[in-house]
Amino acid sequence: MIDTDQISTLVQHGISGKIFPGAVAYIAVGGKVAYHEAFGQRMIQPAIKPMQHETIFDLASLTKPIVVGTLMLRLVEAGEVELHTAVHDYLPEFAHRQVKVLHLLTHTSGLPAWHATYLEAESKEQAVNYLGQMPLAYPVGTQVVYSCLGYILLGKLIERLTGEPLDRLAQEAIFRPLGMNRTRYNPPPAWADRCAATEDSSSFEKRMVNYQRYDWRRGVIVGEVHDENAHFLGGVSGNAGLFSTAGDLGKFCQMLINGGGGILTRECIQQMDIVHTAGLNESRGLGWIILEDGSLYHTGFTGTSIRVNLERRMFAILLTNRVHPDASRPGILDFRAKFHQAIFDEQKNA
Repeated sequence: MIDTDQISTLVQHGISGKIFPGAVAYIAVGGKVAYHEAFGQRMIQPAIKPMQHETIFDLASLTKPIVVGTLMLRLVEAGEVELHTAVHDYLPEFAHRQVKVLHLLTHTSGLPAWHATYLEAESKEQAVNYLGQMPLAYPVGTQVVYSCLGYILLGKLIERLTGEPLDRLAQEAIFRPLGMNRTRYNPPPAWADRCAATEDSSSFEKRMVNYQRYDWRRGVIVGEVHDENAHFLGGVSGNAGLFSTAGDLGKFCQMLINGGGGILTRECIQQMDIVHTAGLNESRGLGWIILEDGSLYHTGFTGTSIRVNLERRMFAILLTNRVHPDASRPGILDFRAKFHQAIFDEQKNA
């Protein structure tokens, strides 16, 4: 049994400790929702608005496994992508012929963790050229260095192969079939009031680039992607840009537990918790972190996280607005670990 009182107390402590203004937690075991609660505020500046069960969140890097990981598995299954083929074969602008598709998926490509593409590329159309000529930061395949740049390239690779934009592909192949009606890139203006607010004036990235001149957004960001690289790319990217609710994400996670649900084959699902970085500094699968118990796990900079255990048929979703109104607030890493441990350890011992 899930100790719901313990989970509620933990989340309330996260709010009172100013780790985040608000949160939505969603837990399911064996196909049944065991917990779905909203806490705190979805906005505290410039107005106070309460968190709701169906608040729409900027998922940040959860975009990587949900969109890119899923679409890549579909392309591999269809024989349109081979994981051990050089990225250059699909994106000729990418100069590093020793980098394979699998390296990008597992963050072992040699690409650095981050660069301000929006400051350095001439235009969003030139992003692949810019990333393709970037010097590698370490020898390919020797370590895991989490790289948003690699997933920007994967998003572009998918678009190049299919001839379709990433947002349309995700909508048609994943969200619409699953009934994820509150999930999309670039939410329409009508959704804005239901969105959790993120940062005020991109202050975190301003500090990251030492306040270089740029057309920075002003005011609290609501209903637009927080990540500046993804914003530069039109809000549709492989590294970030997806918006969703806890309930919609629950449909996605249940699809994984149920063996693919027509979105992925059962054979694809069986490949998801395989570690492809054995012996390196982090256990990575195809889009996901693989935890010691075999769970699929991923987080997002805005304060989001998902943990799915296929064997135990359970998952937990935590969505917070921890970057609102300032992304420098500490504590989210420890809090997310405690949240998921409280659920999975408790259920294991039940």
